[in-house]
Amino acid sequence: MLRYFANGRIHWKERMRCNTRTNWEFYAVTDGRCAVSFRDGDKPVFQERTFWLFAPESPHAWLDDGRHSYRRLSIHFSSVPYPLDEIVRARGGWISRPLDDAAIRRLETIATALEPHFCNPVVASPLHHQRHLMDLCLLLLENDPSATQPLTLTDVASFRVERALSWYAEHLQRHPSVKEVADAIHVSPSHLRRLFAEVRQASPKELFRRVRLDKAQDLLGRTNLTLDEVARACGYTGASHFCREFKAVHRFTPSTWRRRLIDRFIKPLPAGIVPVREFSARPGERAMRA
Repeated sequence: MLRYFANGRIHWKERMRCNTRTNWEFYAVTDGRCAVSFRDGDKPVFQERTFWLFAPESPHAWLDDGRHSYRRLSIHFSSVPYPLDEIVRARGGWISRPLDDAAIRRLETIATALEPHFCNPVVASPLHHQRHLMDLCLLLLENDPSATQPLTLTDVASFRVERALSWYAEHLQRHPSVKEVADAIHVSPSHLRRLFAEVRQASPKELFRRVRLDKAQDLLGRTNLTLDEVARACGYTGASHFCREFKAVHRFTPSTWRRRLIDRFIKPLPAGIVPVREFSARPGERAMRA
């Protein structure tokens, strides 16, 4: 799901502090320059015409030179597809690539198509979100060595892992065990663990947790279900169990995340204020002057 969209020139009048996001952040500088900081107080290294993607667990901040504005495109999604998610996490939580004129034009086309589906969504908007998410992923991985390597695994192994994840997602409400998932795709639990390690470099338990949290975040963002109802729909024993796991990953509670998401729509920000902290782990950091 598309969670945040911002496109245009910006000039920070206050220095942004490093923080994590709940969502995956695509960020492109298409004119001017900015710096990404990974720790408060780091000396900024400014870059031009660059495209980044950050995983939710990767703390960072955006800085300008204090004198000039720059044009940026910032798009947040609740998840990104495999193999991009694994590539990003394997590199420490973020990747980047330079942008030439053709790539900037492609980004501008994507932004023009996405904006109306963020500002004035319709029933079909989620389909447009997913379509342009794939465009962003492919643009980011264009000519990337990790994406252009030939597959070394059998098609059968990859197919079984995807079948296992799909089956788990379909039966999420009852939180099936690794053995149940293995039985459903006709392999042993130990063989299923080996397949996950080979194909996704992670355990079934770890990836099943991501599936549950992605589904929970989707329900929090587009429904008015209570935390207990979201927890049951995603296979948790109750709201407290769900809140503990959500906070362990995102560092704040699902109620905090949902409240900030809703506030963005029902409490318009004053002129001159930009929403840069909707999903911040730091309480009270919802906006700053731009």
